[in-house]
Amino acid sequence: MSYDLDISSILAMLTATSAASAAGVQYLSKRWLEHRLAMNLKDYEANLSIKLAAHKAELDQRVNASKAEAEAHLKKEIEEYLGEQSAERTYRSEARKRLYLAVGPLRFQLLIAAAELANRITRIGDVNIAYDMSIKRYFGQSTAYRLLRVLAISELIERQIAYADFAVDPAMRSLLKFKRQAFQCLSSSKVSLGHPDEDWNEQTQHIFYDVLGMIASNLTIQDAPNFPERLMRFDEFANRLGDANFARQMEPVPQFVTGFRVQSQSILWLRLLALAQLCIGLLENQGSELGLELESMNIEQMLRMTEDNYIINNLEAYRESVTGYRTSLAV
Repeated sequence: MSYDLDISSILAMLTATSAASAAGVQYLSKRWLEHRLAMNLKDYEANLSIKLAAHKAELDQRVNASKAEAEAHLKKEIEEYLGEQSAERTYRSEARKRLYLAVGPLRFQLLIAAAELANRITRIGDVNIAYDMSIKRYFGQSTAYRLLRVLAISELIERQIAYADFAVDPAMRSLLKFKRQAFQCLSSSKVSLGHPDEDWNEQTQHIFYDVLGMIASNLTIQDAPNFPERLMRFDEFANRLGDANFARQMEPVPQFVTGFRVQSQSILWLRLLALAQLCIGLLENQGSELGLELESMNIEQMLRMTEDNYIINNLEAYRESVTGYRTSLAV
């Protein structure tokens, strides 16, 4: 039953029915209150729905605006990132090209030189063969050249830093490390390990680090002012050894080679073994695709060849020191 009651209707009913009881009045009053409450609630709900709709529309607008702003910001960041990455890729690609053009041929020469030097040192350690190590004879000259060639090529590679970015290729960076390690083999106490016969004042069984750089530079030549520096060929080196001034520039290497004996120059032998191991490590690290053959090297046997009591009594330490150079270039 529907009741559409207001105060006028109630008064009319009370007038028309004089005999209306108090119970009837109470009932009608209750129904009127219920009706008004229902109407007020309906109005409230309607107003609330309108406010909620407006609030939702406002929230939707804010969310959409925030979403659009976030999407625009993200799009900008992505575009900047992709732009930076594209620029980085372009730079690294161009840098690698410059690096390979500058260093690639020298790297190949160094790998060949490393293999030949390692094999030469192994041959010198062959107890069954006695070689004429005079610097005036072929074997002595060849040995000196193979030693110096590794140093000189390393020096030429390092000079390319002015033209190429070595940071773009870890393998190329290891070539720079090879140069430092090669110089260390011939100059540092990390190889001689406090041997009592080491004389640090004179180059008797080691070469001063800076002298190594000068010797390496003396093995490079420039055919014309605008031509790149290149390594001296063996025939050019052998011919120039007849020049007393050039021979002095190569010292103390000619002195070391002439009459070399493992037993009398045991510390120098340690240094040559360390350098040979470094060369083998370079080939293992970068030269496997060339298929260069390396002769087997028995380090313990070659250390015992010195017949040096200090070395033999500290054999394990020297073995670790020498062989450690083989893995020093790992990247």
